[in-house]
Amino acid sequence: MSTSTDFSRAYSITVDAPTALEAEDRPPETEPRPCILLVEDSPTTLSLLSKPLSENYSPLAAHDGVDAWKLLQAHPEIELVITDLEMPHMSGQELLVKIRQNDNPQISNLPVIVIAGAAEKDDRDLAFKNGVNDFVTKPIDSSELQARVRVHHKLARTIRELEMSRRALADQATTDPLTRLKNRRAFFQEGRQGFSLSERSHSSLSIMELDIDHFKRVNDTYGHQAGDKVLIGIARLLTRMSRSVDTVARLGGEEFAIILPDTKRGGAAVLAERIRAAAADMPFHASGRPISLTISIGVATSGNDEADSVAALLRIADRRLYVAKKRGRNRVCVTDDADA
Repeated sequence: MSTSTDFSRAYSITVDAPTALEAEDRPPETEPRPCILLVEDSPTTLSLLSKPLSENYSPLAAHDGVDAWKLLQAHPEIELVITDLEMPHMSGQELLVKIRQNDNPQISNLPVIVIAGAAEKDDRDLAFKNGVNDFVTKPIDSSELQARVRVHHKLARTIRELEMSRRALADQATTDPLTRLKNRRAFFQEGRQGFSLSERSHSSLSIMELDIDHFKRVNDTYGHQAGDKVLIGIARLLTRMSRSVDTVARLGGEEFAIILPDTKRGGAAVLAERIRAAAADMPFHASGRPISLTISIGVATSGNDEADSVAALLRIADRRLYVAKKRGRNRVCVTDDADA
């Protein structure tokens, strides 16, 4: 039998017309109401909590910390927690510690309000140490409860929106808008870290730089929209054929690069040849006509090539890319004096 209850459905509350502030706080009818987790082993107290909150929020109920923890993991839409302290199986203090120590910031940053008696000073002090945001004092006053929930929910939502904006800005700063690959800036950031790690661990780091052969003809013949589709297609190919530890980037124009950690020259050459062959077999069309495309690739590897930085390694790969093009394009070059 489930231990959770949706009290927004269990109760039908009739209230007077809302004040201007309450009307402003109420979510639009088209939006789902914010979800709040109520953790309380007393049905009476649970009812006192849920009734005043059900008008503007969707409460979920748990009867102890164990049930609450399961609900927190199963319902990422939960935006605030109200918990009693004295409960069987897992207390409110233990639940608070689990929330604050969780690796998922969506859980660890949740606002938590504790229900406590006015005289329970030691419990309050411990809850502060464990990371509580606020208290609701017994006996519960519905107006105070709604006010505290409203304040902490608004604050938490504002913080979450700011964090989302920060992440979006960070993503824009490191992501190519067309292909959604890493951009040149992110390539060098991750490349420097990878190069330092390869030196410390005495492992090989390979870099692959590739260029779409005669790409200007595509733009001139079929238009830039067709050219963009080609770039996106190549980006997807590179992502599909790379490992999760690799960094795939668009350096600019029709030039791409891949950082291959812990990869020797032979392994990089094999992958480069597979990518070259796969690109040549890719079906591109523009204006109902097929487009035949090939790519050229240059490869450089730390240890085999004299390079003291990721920038130096990229310059070597770039030089070999030029050699591959000079020798007829649609080929891979891994050394300065021979094809692979």
